[in-house]
Amino acid sequence: MLNEFKEIVKEKVKEIQQEVYLKDEILEKIVALFLSLKNDRFPGKKPPKGLLFYGPPGTGKTLLMKTLAKKLNLSDPIMIRGPEIISQYYGKSESRLRQIFALAKERAEEENLAIIFIDELDSLAPSRDLTKGELEPRLVGQLLSLMDGLEREISKGNVVVIGSTNRPEALDPALRRPGRFDLEIEFDPPDADQRKEILKILLNNYVKGRYENINLDEIADQTIGFTGADLLQLLNESLLQAVLKSRDFITQEDLLHAKNSVKPSALREFHIEKPRDRSNEIKDKEIIDRIMQVAEGFSRKPHFKPILLTHELLFSDKIASTIAFMVCQRLHCPYLVVRATWFRTRWFGEMERSIRKLFEKINRLQPCIVYIKNIDAIASFGNEHIHGAILELLDNLNNFSDNNTKVLLLCSTKDKDKLDQEIKTYLKELI
Repeated sequence: MLNEFKEIVKEKVKEIQQEVYLKDEILEKIVALFLSLKNDRFPGKKPPKGLLFYGPPGTGKTLLMKTLAKKLNLSDPIMIRGPEIISQYYGKSESRLRQIFALAKERAEEENLAIIFIDELDSLAPSRDLTKGELEPRLVGQLLSLMDGLEREISKGNVVVIGSTNRPEALDPALRRPGRFDLEIEFDPPDADQRKEILKILLNNYVKGRYENINLDEIADQTIGFTGADLLQLLNESLLQAVLKSRDFITQEDLLHAKNSVKPSALREFHIEKPRDRSNEIKDKEIIDRIMQVAEGFSRKPHFKPILLTHELLFSDKIASTIAFMVCQRLHCPYLVVRATWFRTRWFGEMERSIRKLFEKINRLQPCIVYIKNIDAIASFGNEHIHGAILELLDNLNNFSDNNTKVLLLCSTKDKDKLDQEIKTYLKELI
């Protein structure tokens, strides 16, 4: 019987992956959970009541839920979109939540399984420590109470609450303890192999044979940071270009040209530049030699390499752009340009959160080149909290250097003497 169930799970995983791609081991776990709950065969007395889907926009969180419902013959999920539940009238928002959970309980008793899907969970249940109004704490408290009540108030069947968010760090911590959203599924931007599989699915489902001479390996390698939604946009852009050329099929050239018009979802908060070879503007031969040495070393064996540029800003821009140009010629990786002054804010803790968010993106988008302008704006003496956060993040990248960390981190400074001494130990000068 167990072997039969295992085979059914594998078969369903294959069907689902024809429409949405997720790692086999993660998808098998989700499919097994829903099938066992639907058939009242979960082996324990306390199955998970909450799942948290988190990751950048366009990675397939909502699509997966819809596909699961269709392929597993589940009832349509009861959808809650965070902003839609909010009401200006006192107590109305909480009342709407209670009505939805009551409907789910009725459906669970009739059909054995009901699913509540909360999109943009962070807008409905943000961390109570970071909110100033009274509505958010009331909503968080109501949601916690309703989820805690699921186990004791349902006489038959199961209710599973799935929350979806792009910002898991913004959620109230009480939601993420065991017994609430106790099974967390991360939707990372796909790697090259996964992008290739997603492209196969999209070409079969949406383009349906209208393509010629497509090299999926090359497209996958050149679309770092692209999510499933971005790859679909890439195909649509290519189809439009083909139509303008009086063709009903797309080619490799269409896809490569369309790539310049599609910005990856995982990078939309940051400025992506197309680097230029500005070596003809740099007269110092020693600097040119060092640029070539850095670019060649990183291109041949990508690893974590932090470098401090100590020239005046415009000259540092030329050095950074030239290094990135040489690397991108070989690795086709993104070049992110960030001004450190963007992180400045008068709100306590906000700067640290923004810096952490940047480094989290960097970690997910390897290999990549990141150029932080005027790093002394956030890493100077006298700001213990900020430089402590930067040190921790640099240390994390450095410690993972043996585990395929592939980040070329370029930082410019107006005055290296202003930099925190510990941070300078991580940044090797270009000259």
